[in-house]
Amino acid sequence: MTPVPVFGGKLEASAGKPCGENVPPMEGAEQQPVMDVQSASFVSFLAAAAIVCFTPGPDMLYVMSFGVSQGRRGGVSAAAGVAAGMLAHAVLCAFGVSLVVSRYPVILSAFKVVGLCYLIYLGVSIIRDKSDMAVSAVRSRQTYGRIAYRAMLVNLANPKVIVFYVAFLPQFTSSSGWPVPAQLLALGGIFVAIGFAADASVGLASGALAERFTSNKGLTRKINVGAGVVMFVLAGVLALDI
Repeated sequence: MTPVPVFGGKLEASAGKPCGENVPPMEGAEQQPVMDVQSASFVSFLAAAAIVCFTPGPDMLYVMSFGVSQGRRGGVSAAAGVAAGMLAHAVLCAFGVSLVVSRYPVILSAFKVVGLCYLIYLGVSIIRDKSDMAVSAVRSRQTYGRIAYRAMLVNLANPKVIVFYVAFLPQFTSSSGWPVPAQLLALGGIFVAIGFAADASVGLASGALAERFTSNKGLTRKINVGAGVVMFVLAGVLALDI
């Protein structure tokens, strides 16, 4: 795919002139590249990012499982953890670390094995958890922090996210305008914000639905088992690529 320019253009001085009138830069003033948020290519990036983020995938399924088993706060906490992992990937991509890692299959395989083992561990932990849902038991901040931390680790250990960032974000950068690392950071930050909005919505919706059944102890137990099975399914999908 040919890279599509997103950034470019110059900051123009417009003092003393009506809006919309072209004014030559003031003498001695330094021209600075700016982000053209009205360009068709930037709009294309927003559309592509929205499609990717709102399309159901492993991260959304992971968030949903915690929304169902831990309530709305648990779902949003998982979404926050996924967003933190995505932000870390964006930073690594901006500084070229992800590109280096993606060129070494051995490193990617190691990430897959770590992610697979961690998902299996989470699945066993959730199935063994016999406590009630978040709304029917007092949950400490540490509990929700642990959910976010686990979600971040799962996202960081997913090699597909590394490859995705390396392949997706650079397509919307340009050799003119901001330095490429700055462009990648800006695009990555926007992508993370859209992703968090999508995942948090799923976490809230699944949590709100599940909280209606917290009085049924047997159903709560089945939900925990189901969430654990989801972790095993995600681990199985990851294992198919090893």
